[in-house]
Amino acid sequence: MMMEKLKLAPLHYPGLRHAEFGQLIVRFFEDFGKTTLRADTDPDFKTMFDTLQAQLPTYNSALDQIRASAESGKIAEADAVRDRDIQALRDCIKPFRNSSLQAERDAYTAVKIILNEYRDVEDSSFEEETNRINTLTDTLLSADLSAHLASLGAVKFVNRLADSNSAFNDLFANRSFHTSQKITYDVKALRQTLLDDYRQMANYVTTLANVRNDAFYRELFAVLNNGRKYFGDVVLARRQGKTPSQPEETQ
Repeated sequence: MMMEKLKLAPLHYPGLRHAEFGQLIVRFFEDFGKTTLRADTDPDFKTMFDTLQAQLPTYNSALDQIRASAESGKIAEADAVRDRDIQALRDCIKPFRNSSLQAERDAYTAVKIILNEYRDVEDSSFEEETNRINTLTDTLLSADLSAHLASLGAVKFVNRLADSNSAFNDLFANRSFHTSQKITYDVKALRQTLLDDYRQMANYVTTLANVRNDAFYRELFAVLNNGRKYFGDVVLARRQGKTPSQPEETQ
């Protein structure tokens, strides 16, 4: 009899706040520690396990830095504003994808090609994102594309993105001398590295839990999925304006 295929609980990572994302990783190690599982049962898993665990102190230090600094809080909010602005730009051209006017469809295609080159710009480090958005807005406002932007009514969205990116850069570049003397962390870049490694481990565990008839991988999958289900509910509840329930204990 074929066993039911195991699937990871859906989790919209961008919907997690920085502290919640860190807690997702911590929760995995806490739940793992409550079991009799040994990470060294699988050397490859052990390597991923250790790599993930080794990143937590630095990530937590970055979170402490954000909590402790009002200035860093303003920077994080300014970054969130420009992230929303670039999403608004992407969204504003969507209605023209199937326009009855050929000129509007052509304009949509031309602008979409450029936007596709920056689809992951929000995942870049703070400084890299600033530079990439500068290039993006300059390209879109160039003579070659300005007419297309106008036909899509997207000029104001590009200008808004350029303004929010400039506002972020002003805050980021003018941090106080006192802050500049401390060790500073780019929480966004740290989070992305942590996420990449977490995804790799999650996919590895899921694949082996499905491929091998081995209790170790199936229990490991259950541990991993326990935290995912809770934080998936956290994001969903927030979208629906509800209060998330308390996490269940791993058995």
